[in-house]
Parts: sequence; C-alpha cells; structure tokens
Amino acid sequence: MKRSIAVAIPSFDTLAGSGNALEELRLHRAWATELRTRDAVVRALELGRRTSRLQVGTGIAYAFSRHPLAMAAAAVEANQALGGRFALGVGVGTAHTRGEYGLEFDHPAPRLAEYMALIRAAIEADGSLIFEGRFYNVKMPGFRYSGSRESRESLKIYGSALNPIALKAMAKTCDGVALHPFGHVSTYLERVAMPSLDAGSSAVSKPRPTVATWMIACAMEDGNLARDLARAQISLYSAQPAFASYFEHTPWASSAERIRQAVDLTQGAQPWLEIGRREVGDDMLDGLAAAGTPELVAERIAEKEAELRPYGIDEITLQLPGVAMPESDGPAALLALAKAASPALESAVSS
Repeated sequence: MKRSIAVAIPSFDTLAGSGNALEELRLHRAWATELRTRDAVVRALELGRRTSRLQVGTGIAYAFSRHPLAMAAAAVEANQALGGRFALGVGVGTAHTRGEYGLEFDHPAPRLAEYMALIRAAIEADGSLIFEGRFYNVKMPGFRYSGSRESRESLKIYGSALNPIALKAMAKTCDGVALHPFGHVSTYLERVAMPSLDAGSSAVSKPRPTVATWMIACAMEDGNLARDLARAQISLYSAQPAFASYFEHTPWASSAERIRQAVDLTQGAQPWLEIGRREVGDDMLDGLAAAGTPELVAERIAEKEAELRPYGIDEITLQLPGVAMPESDGPAALLALAKAASPALESAVSS
C-alpha cells in the first residue's frame, strides 16, 4: 500500500523543503490542500517542480470556485509540466466552507458528478467539445489542448466523496476516489463505501476506481499533545452537520452529536482543543486517527494498512491536524509525521 502525506502547512515558502523531505523519505505522494488563502493546483505544481520523483496532487481543489474547463486546463498543464506526476483531486468542501466564499453549489453530489464528467470529456476531446448536462452546457468546435495526448492520458482524476450518492457518481467518471479522513473505518467501508463504488462502476461497466483514503495523524515526542491536536481536528469535522449520517455507521454517533450541539459554526473560531479533550475519548480518537509518539504512530499506520488491505485500498494519506496547531509548528510536525510513516525508515528498522 502506498503511503502519502497531505501537505497542509500554511506557509508557501516552506513547501519546497517539505517536498524534498517527503521524496527523500520515499513517501509516494504529496497532496496539496486548499483553503481561503491557498491554491491547491499552484501548491502541487510547486511541490512537483522542486522534486524529481515524488507524485503530487490536489487534495482537494474546490469545484465551486472554478469552472470545470478552468480546472481541467490547470490540471492538464500541471501534469505536462511535471512529466505525468500530477493527479487532480476535486471536491465540494462543506456547506460551511462554500458559505464563506458566498458561492452557490446546489445539489452538490450530482453537480460534482457532472463537473467531473465534463473534465473527463475535455481531457479526451480532440477537435471539438460538446457537453450537454443539467448544470453545464458547452459547445466548443476546434477545442484541443496543446501538448501531447500522452500528457493528457496520464493525468489521473480523483473525486472526493463520503456519502453513497457521491461515491456512486465518482465511481462512474473518476480514475480514483479520495475518501475523507473519516473514510478508513472498516464498518463504513463495508456498509457504505465499497458497495457504493461497486454499484457506480458496474452501472457504466468500468473497473472500480482506485481508492486513496485519508487519515488524521500526528507524531510528536510529546505524545499527549499530539493526541490532543488530533482530538481537536476530529471535533472540527464532527461538528459539520453533513457528517451526521456517516457516524450512524460507527460507535461514536452520540459523541459526534454532543459535539454538534456544543458548536455554533456561524460564530467563527471555536475552542477545538477544549471540545476535543472533553468529547473525543480514547476509543474515538484511536478509531479515527493515528496520534501519539512517533513509535506509536508508526505502529498504528502499519496496523491500519493491514486493516485496509482486504478492501483493496491503494493508498493511505496521512493528514496533520491543523486546526489547533500553531502555524510555526507545522513544518516540524510534518517532518516528524513523514519520518514515522517513511517506508525507507521502516525498512531500515526491520532489517
């Protein structure tokens, strides 16, 4: 199973060093994140430009802020610039995030499915592009990207999804599916994710897409601090109303409900550390994250891989809990996590 890292550190200036470290430690891919002040495509391109072997991708780029053709053009040229090492990951974000931008993206699951279908049609077009859908209608005679067909065909497209409708839709049009950091739990995989992906792909007679699942992870010498930071990130996600149905497939539905009741997302910043310490018990923490000392995290990653392997998961992506972490601590925390996850260091220790 491939091991990757979501590079979610705020500072653009530290990206190059982060990418070099991940490459030296033999991690598979760096997924660049996107927020109000970050562009995932630009960040992924910077990570790839400063490395030679590391795969890079957007994890995730927001669909609601770009037209599908603008997203496709950026992805095609980024992949061409990096010699085929770029993957495009796209998602809708939460309703709260979309509201912050003041942009509408109604019917998010079917709209994203059509969005990804238009990206696919654009990448495969060779002389004209005609697309008629519910949300997007495009008629462009003479449509053709510059560059080689190989650079387009090597571009892999990942759709981010968690609920059954979105998973089925992504399976129909995408090369891969990027599961939310809660998506690695076995009960959810058994009851929701894999049946939905199989149903979607079989509906269009294509193989099931590759699956990359995210997981919150934090490795620090101060293991208690690492665990508290992970608790805070779990609280942030659990507070989102969209995740209520997800928790029905886990033992932690009542904890998530208490978190939602304790948080008013319209009021800005929340005391996530305090909420996490109060509401996220050890069982919930260890079920949803790998957090603690570097040795503990390395063991937890290996255990999670063994748990995921029977489901055909192709890649595990480790994501730092950034919501309560001081910005200045991000680069060091990323390096510590990369070392804990490094296949190179794991091989050295085992030998």
